[in-house]
Formats: sequence, structure tokens, C-alpha cells
Amino acid sequence: MEQLKSGWDLFLLPRTWHKRLNDSLVSLLPGILLVGFFDVLVYRTRSIFLDFIIGSPAAKAGKALLFILTVAAVGFLDVLCAAWPIADLCRFIARKNNKFIIPGFNIILMKSYAYSHLLFYPVLLIYNPTGLQMEKLLDRNINPATRIIIIVLYVWSLLQIAAQPAILLRTVGIKSKLDFSEKLLVAVVMFIWLNLEGQAIMFIIELAYKLFASLYGMP
Repeated sequence: MEQLKSGWDLFLLPRTWHKRLNDSLVSLLPGILLVGFFDVLVYRTRSIFLDFIIGSPAAKAGKALLFILTVAAVGFLDVLCAAWPIADLCRFIARKNNKFIIPGFNIILMKSYAYSHLLFYPVLLIYNPTGLQMEKLLDRNINPATRIIIIVLYVWSLLQIAAQPAILLRTVGIKSKLDFSEKLLVAVVMFIWLNLEGQAIMFIIELAYKLFASLYGMP
């Protein structure tokens, strides 16, 4: 296990992890699936996984294949649309100000975004029927330890909106020589862009849900 040298290493991933990121496309592919699966499972308003894969026994094989394709498509769109424009902005700033930025930075930032989702996988426990759903907080018979776990997971899910851009910004700082003001500009743009992009991904998942409903009927 990689040694953590500071609290930032725990929340923003160790510097050595960021340094090891490279521009290999092969190792990006699992990250795309991780993101797609996370996105589809965290969207619980109308869950494709619960309503059509778990909750309906009909046409299991066909639905499973379509689900995997949906996960891959959502993951690819999310990773590409979230990280590529930010990487282009960093490269533009570096080129304009004659600053170093590592070759293949677009793929590297996509990897940073994709694999940073692993830190937030535990929050799926409160969005799916695991016994740790947020609704359990209303149960007076719930034990204190379970209540604390649910609250911690919920707080961590809220912090994703700030922690994930911070992880990407750490990658930017390690893989380039942008100065503080330049990274501050990137941070502001990144925070706004990731929130807008996240809303767009939720809309795409909603469309995918409607596709499942049209093919297999409403659950």
C-alpha cells in the first residue's frame, strides 16, 4: 500500500500516483467503465440497474448487454467531456506563457478524472438498497454505528463537488509548470465546467432510462 505523507494524500491521492499517470490508452479503458458504472448507479431517481436489471427477470441477457453498452457509452462521454476541454485549456495557457506541460496531457487528465471516482465508490452504498440508504436515518431503531456511517457517506458525497476538481488540479500542478494564478484560473473554470458537465451526463442517463423503458416496458 502506498505510503501517505500528508492528509492531502488521503483526499487528493498521493503525489506519486499523479506522477505515475501516463498517456497509455489501454489503461484508460477500465477507468471509463468505472466512471460509467458509477454514474449509472449514483443516479437513483430512475435507476436502470434496479428497475431493469435487478427488478425485472425478463430478457436478462439482452438487458445486461444493453446495460454494459450504456455504462461504456456514459463513461466515455463523461470522461471525455469532463477532462478534455480542461486539458486543452491548460495546454493553451502553457503554450501562451511558454510553460512546460507534459506531452499526452489530455489522456493523463482523463485518467486522473476517471480513477479519482474510486474514492467516491463508497457513496453508492447510500444510493442503492444496501441497508445504508439515507432513508434509514428516519428509522428510530437504527443502531448508532450505522447512522454514523450513513452520515459520513452522505457528507463525502457532498464533498465530491469540491474534492474531485481538487484532485484534477493536483494532477495539473504535478504534470505542468503553471504558476499559482494560472492554476487558480483553471480551478475556477474546472469547478464550473464539471458541474455543468455533470448535469448533462444526468440528462443522458435519463434518456438511456427512457430507451430501456421503451424496449422493455416501464417497471
